[in-house]
Order: sequence, then C-alpha cells, then structure tokens
Amino acid sequence: MIKKETLSDAALSKKLGHYQTMSYAWFFIGLFGTLGGTLAFFVLRDAALRAVLTGVLFSGGICCAVFLSGGARKKLDALMQEQLGGFFRAEFRKAFGPDLRTPGMCIDRAYLERAGLVDRPWDVCTVERFHEGEHRGVLFSAANVQLDRLERVGNAHDGYENRPKSVFHGLVLRCETRSAPPSAIRVTARTADAPIGVRTGHKDFDRHFRAEAAREQDVFCLLTPDFMDFLGEFERQLNGTLLGLSWDGRVLSLALETDYGFAAVAGHVDVRDLDAVRRSYIASLQEMARTLDLLFGGCGLFAARE
Repeated sequence: MIKKETLSDAALSKKLGHYQTMSYAWFFIGLFGTLGGTLAFFVLRDAALRAVLTGVLFSGGICCAVFLSGGARKKLDALMQEQLGGFFRAEFRKAFGPDLRTPGMCIDRAYLERAGLVDRPWDVCTVERFHEGEHRGVLFSAANVQLDRLERVGNAHDGYENRPKSVFHGLVLRCETRSAPPSAIRVTARTADAPIGVRTGHKDFDRHFRAEAAREQDVFCLLTPDFMDFLGEFERQLNGTLLGLSWDGRVLSLALETDYGFAAVAGHVDVRDLDAVRRSYIASLQEMARTLDLLFGGCGLFAARE
C-alpha cells in the first residue's frame, strides 16, 4: 500500500485553494452557459441556429456547473480527508466517542427506501459523512443526504437526457429510544395526492403532516399534543424543515431539510485558511450536539444507555 505524502500547511493551503477556485470558476461558467442557452432560445429567430446554440450552451453549461465544478469539489474533499482526516477523527471522538457501526443504526440507500422518510419520488441517493456515536449516553447516527429525481428533458430532434433534480438535501438523524412502539409509526410531509392518514386533532400538525401505523391508535403513542408542539419548536430552532420521521423498534429517525452539514466544513469557508477549516469542522460537531440536546430535552423518549 502506497503511503500518502503529508503536505506542509502552506502546500496544502495552496492545493485546496486551487481546487476551490476551479470549483467556483466552472460553476459560474456553467451558469453563464445555461443563461446564454435560455436567452438564445427566446431571442434567435433562425430555428436551426437557435436549436444549435441553445443545445450547445445549455448542455455545456449544465456539464460545467454539475460535472466539472462537482469534480473539482470532490477532489477538494478527498484531499481534505486525506490530509486532515486524522484531525477530523480525533475531534469526532472527543465530541461523541468512538465512531461506531451498529447494524440497526445504518443510513444508506436501502434504509432510506425502506423507511420512506422523504415521501417524494427519487432515483439517485448520495449519503455523506455517515457517523455513529453517543451523546449524553444516547446512541445516535447521522448523515448528510441528497436525493435526486432524474427528469427526462429534450426533444426528439436534439435528443433526450436525464437531468437530476433535487428533492431533498439535508440531514438524516437516528437516535435510540428507551422503548419501542407497538407498531412502526411513520410521519411524512402532507402532499395533495397523499392519503389522509390518521387525524390527530392538532390543526397545525394535520395541516403539514400525515401519520400512519399498522393500527391507528398506535400513532398516539408518539404523537401526543406536547410532542407535536415540540416538533414545531424543534424546526424553528434548527432553522430547517422537517420532512419526515419514523419510530420503528427502538429507533426514532428524522429527515430535516437544511443547509447544515454534519461533520463537514461549511461551503463558504476559504479553505486556504486551514485554521478556519478546522474551526468550521468543530463548529459542525457543536451544532450536532446542540441539535441532540434540543431533541433529547424535548420529549421523554430517550435515556442514557446502561
């Protein structure tokens, strides 16, 4: 196995800055390309020229913004993990103990398909920064999740392509509870074409969510008036949108649409400043601790492991 070269802070800063600059540059080139393609479609009168320019500019713009910009970002992330991974692992252990891997707390495509936390059609699943640890003695796991739906765009003359459209971008969080419900309970964001679900009598909750369980009465093991009030406050304090939750066995799981990245460096950070990179990573762990404190303090579902 080839040992990776450890770069000096100056060399690492320069290399990370290069990848970040390339990522931004390709993104803006792609943005201008797609805008140019859109403009050409509406402005040009020559049908042949309009078709060529629209196709070239729009497709080229999408390629630059998604693939080339994304490729540079992936190289940046890989280099950061390679060179700063030891620091990241040490800080995670300091905050939440060993990074565990228990089968019942996994977050992957198979789990997301089975749990149905996000009740929207999706085709592509990306799970990043999956970690499992303990906070206040309670076992938890979390990951940054992106779900995309592939939409077929184009026409018979110019050809078709599948273009990803985001349907969920945020955090999936799972926590071990002190007990289990009689049957699995699932709560998802209400949509116009979804079945009504169980009516809880809580007007604000029923307006935004639908609940279901194998037996209707089992829903109320979780959805007490106090818990439903708590969910609204939990959303507000986290500055995110709750899209779904489930209580299955002894695990409560939530899908929260948010720009927060767990165990990650914020996108706005200038990666040439390695101290800022380290501070941002630590801040993301502190934000998770705050999130867990809000959740654990808001209901009586959790207890420290013995």
